Amino acid sequence: MAEEMLTVYNDQMEPVGVAPRSQAHAQGLRHLVAHCWVISPREDGVWIWFQKRAKDKADFPGYYDIAVGGHIAHREEPEEAILREIREEIGLCLQKEDLIDLGLWREDLWEKEETLDREAARVFLYLCPHPVFAPGEEVEEMAAAPLEQWQRKELEDSEWVEVLRQGQREQIRADRWCRHPEEFPRLILPFLRERGLCW
Repeated sequence: MAEEMLTVYNDQMEPVGVAPRSQAHAQGLRHLVAHCWVISPREDGVWIWFQKRAKDKADFPGYYDIAVGGHIAHREEPEEAILREIREEIGLCLQKEDLIDLGLWREDLWEKEETLDREAARVFLYLCPHPVFAPGEEVEEMAAAPLEQWQRKELEDSEWVEVLRQGQREQIRADRWCRHPEEFPRLILPFLRERGLCW
């Protein structure tokens, strides 16, 4: 199977070339990914959904992460990429109109303390009170955290996050979550406040 090819960008987000995914990661080349936050406003509060990454994933196996995330292939539109990833990872068949586009967010992350992963994430939001997930092979399970729990983690550096998984409440250490620095407070939280879903 041919390796996924990614468009490479400069710091002004202008396309400057194409590289295999492994090369983009190994050399710290800026490339595009797509994220989708799934959030459920309900009578009992606002819940944020996260996936537990499969144990055989190359990066961060068994960690909790944003509901959906994946690379945007060369010549692939961001909306096309995220809809594909949503189907593959959590089993929801959505349309472009179902998504709220929150824009672009850059993040530079050290992987395994040796490789700099330079990503620019196109961030989407899907609001649904009761999503029915069918996780694919890359996802072990889905878990939901109350909005106030996630705010404490992201804004107050809380060491634990209480989640609902498989119908049970459970405390999960904050260091068991993939990091996406500032994406929640800078993009997600302002949108929720604008919609009157939090303060």
